[in-house]
Amino acid sequence: MGKWYQKVNMDAKAAYYLTLSEKISEPLDFGDDWDAVIRKSINLCWEWVEAKMHDSYAMYDGLTDEDEGFYVLSTLDGVFQDDLQAESAYWCLFFAVSYTLKQALIFENKEHHGPQELESVNDDSTYIQFMEEIKKTEGYQEEWSRRLKEHLLKNYPAGSDEQIKREELLALIV
Repeated sequence: MGKWYQKVNMDAKAAYYLTLSEKISEPLDFGDDWDAVIRKSINLCWEWVEAKMHDSYAMYDGLTDEDEGFYVLSTLDGVFQDDLQAESAYWCLFFAVSYTLKQALIFENKEHHGPQELESVNDDSTYIQFMEEIKKTEGYQEEWSRRLKEHLLKNYPAGSDEQIKREELLALIV
């Protein structure tokens, strides 16, 4: 029997990471400036998952902007101020955003022309790294993951072009 993520469409895979990341990061405070950057980045990814609203290269440019880009957070010293919860949540968000961006490149047949930083992003490594980090966060419930997987397998099987709805998935893990 294959891995669950081999049995769902590309949008469902990205939505899994985005949904769980959004849920665990809700109660955290990254600081006014970075909360806005994180929210903007999650919204950008959801817009791609739900409606393919953005070109992958434009997404990458926005996410890597040296002043306000999401990826800048990973290069800053002391941004988490010894808050292990915030750090683990950030890495979950990092994997979710990176995975979504890689899916956008694949969708546009640009994966071989994408940024070098995304070459190692794939189904297996993302799932393993994401799950390692999310299990470190307070409040995470394995039941959320189980419910999401069941819903995605049932409603968004591989080959399906059924449109993902963010609010529907977030409502599953209340």
